[in-house]
Amino acid sequence: MKQTVRSSATRRVGMVGRIAGICASAGLIFGLSACGFDVQTLQTYQPADGVDVNVAVGKDGKPDAQTIKVRGLMILAKSDTSGFLSATFTTGADDQLTGVTGSTLTANDSEGAALKVDLKAPVQLTPGEALVLTKQDEIKVTADKLQPGLNANLTLTFANAGSEQVTVPIVDGNNTTYRSVSPSPEASSATS
Repeated sequence: MKQTVRSSATRRVGMVGRIAGICASAGLIFGLSACGFDVQTLQTYQPADGVDVNVAVGKDGKPDAQTIKVRGLMILAKSDTSGFLSATFTTGADDQLTGVTGSTLTANDSEGAALKVDLKAPVQLTPGEALVLTKQDEIKVTADKLQPGLNANLTLTFANAGSEQVTVPIVDGNNTTYRSVSPSPEASSATS
């Protein structure tokens, strides 16, 4: 039987080669894994047509009990000149939506036609309850031209929280997703 003896230099070269191979493999794995801090799955994403805005945030810039959270705000255009507001509001404090004003934006984001927003009465916000605008009296929006695909600047005014300006989309209210959506006040459940 013949025995092979490896020199210490050969063993060192082999060990250095294995370590280099492991390091190269690790580098390839990390380099090709698409790991990072700016990947799409770590970015804020709003899976809706409308926009979200917080009105009257706390001193640290974060929502607090007084903050009104507006979710999915948009104008649903049912014709070339009229539509209505759609959104959900939540808050931890009593407040009221007292006014909405604004204008359309053109394709190059310059100010377009003034909006007429018909808010028949202040909309009461109750702490801890979601208020869905399409389950209230219609907040009708009219303009010379409400073009789906473009945006509008709205200013929401609240009795206690103040005002907030937000850019919202004008969405085709006749497409299959929104065709059946229309404001319809809920019937009073109090029957005696």
